[in-house]
Amino acid sequence: MLSKWKRFSRFTRIRIHQSIRWISDHISQRNYQIIVSIIIGIAAGLAAVVLKYAVQLVRDWMQGNDPTQGRIGFVFFPLLGIILTVLYLRYILRKKLDIGFPGLIFSIAQKKVNLPRREIYAHTVSSSLTVGLGGSVGLEAPIVRSGAAIGSNLASLLQVSRKKQTLFLICGATAGMAAIFNSPVAAVIFAFEVLLTDIALPSFIPLLISAATGAVVARFFYYEQLFYLPTQGWSLETIPFFILLGILCGLYSTYMIRSLLFINRFFFSIKTQWVRLLLGGLTLGALIFLLPPLFGEGYTTINQLLTGQYSAITENSLFYDYTEYRSLLLIFGLLVILAKAIATSLTLAMGGNGGFFAPSMFSGATLGFVFAMAINQLGLVELPIADFIAVAMAGILSGVIKSPLTGIFLIAEITGGYLLFVPLMIVSAISYFVTFYFEPQSLFTKELYQKGLWVPSHEKDKQILKDLKLEQLIERNFSTVHPKQTLGEFVNIIAHSSRNLFPVVDGDGSLLGIILLDDVREIMFQPEKYEEVYIQDLMHLPPAILQYDNSMEEVMDKFELHQAWNLPVVRDGKYQGFVSKSNILGRYRRSLQDRNIGF
Repeated sequence: MLSKWKRFSRFTRIRIHQSIRWISDHISQRNYQIIVSIIIGIAAGLAAVVLKYAVQLVRDWMQGNDPTQGRIGFVFFPLLGIILTVLYLRYILRKKLDIGFPGLIFSIAQKKVNLPRREIYAHTVSSSLTVGLGGSVGLEAPIVRSGAAIGSNLASLLQVSRKKQTLFLICGATAGMAAIFNSPVAAVIFAFEVLLTDIALPSFIPLLISAATGAVVARFFYYEQLFYLPTQGWSLETIPFFILLGILCGLYSTYMIRSLLFINRFFFSIKTQWVRLLLGGLTLGALIFLLPPLFGEGYTTINQLLTGQYSAITENSLFYDYTEYRSLLLIFGLLVILAKAIATSLTLAMGGNGGFFAPSMFSGATLGFVFAMAINQLGLVELPIADFIAVAMAGILSGVIKSPLTGIFLIAEITGGYLLFVPLMIVSAISYFVTFYFEPQSLFTKELYQKGLWVPSHEKDKQILKDLKLEQLIERNFSTVHPKQTLGEFVNIIAHSSRNLFPVVDGDGSLLGIILLDDVREIMFQPEKYEEVYIQDLMHLPPAILQYDNSMEEVMDKFELHQAWNLPVVRDGKYQGFVSKSNILGRYRRSLQDRNIGF
């Protein structure tokens, strides 16, 4: 039976390759890219549908129909979901699964776009367990990672170039984003703002096609407009309040970023994973039991707030019977806002699989609700609460992921709030700049930036420099000399060398110094000194020594500081070769030209 399956699989692969070759030989490259983009969009859209259905089934069973009862299951089911996720990854998948956007951003920046085939399905399974059982995260990161894996593996199957493979990977990520949110325009903007930091305009059409296809497929099988926003548009009188809301969104975005990083560092300092699970799980369970809106993505609560069902924020909580007290409702909402960042951070730190879009939108919606209701309670003005809920979602997204255009268009698309474009722009821009003051990097890129693995697009020169690897620039065709060798032996070495620089090394290969041709030019034609003068009498220290693990920024700083053109490289004191400034500049220019070509 197994041999028959292998023969069938081999026959299928051969037929697919023959079909691919026929298609690529008979249609133009542009049409070829369009066909592949549609295929990627269909596959990513179907993956999003499967993920949505899986999470919806578990969530409906978990939450029940009685909003007046606190459900003790809220304490334990999120922990159970994360434990099942960890068990699945460790004992069933048995491979490490890269979770979230940072790894994907790094892979694209480093052009390492061969994503493992397991990412196509593993993110769907693990995030269904995490989010479906109440983990306080969203589904967008898993489905974007799944879509990216679909695009990458299809590109490998098609045997296309590295640039096309990168393009198809991003097509898959874009299609997944469009399908999960039913927002193709925002998905394309997200791809250019977050994933494609070096914008290549020829990529726009394939991305748009894959995003539209993914959204169409998801809508056909699982139509669900995420949010319903009743709005009459904005008025001039509300602008000062939108400005104040933008400032609050920026401050909260900073709090959210720092909460995740702090809790991540704390939990990873705990070496035993089961201790992490127990401590984090009980804390998360307690938070969700006291504040049930923290359960899962929180989209149901957002919709209820948008439609004026404000008491819904206390559903399943111990405080549901007291919702007629507005002050209690505001305090409860404020606690939910502060706790959401912690709950999301705990879910991810324990090993859950999910994203930060949903938590950001939920926090924004709750912040907008609390802010507008608090202003209305003062009796000075009557603000449209639904408008502030929607606009604050864009504000938090803009601050957390540092992508204001994505925040604006995503919220406009998923709520239908196109009448609020001006407030969306105001709040998103202010939130972005306030957050940028405290945290210049996004939640996705902060740690990558600190480790020197990524720089933003406005630091393009640094990005190109970081992409260069010192070990790839080392020149090894230098003739080494020993300190005990005589001038006569050295002259013989010079005669057979094409270089005018010679490293001096001992018997263990340690670098002791260097000799330049200029150092011996005056005495090399005096034979009487050939046996009297030794290398150790002529050598001197180089202006600086490069370590094998130096970053390229450190390398260039040493070249500039010492005005040198060639510097030796050592590894644990052992001589490795030389790096020349002209070689670095040549590689830099070629890399710059390659980036400017685009896809």
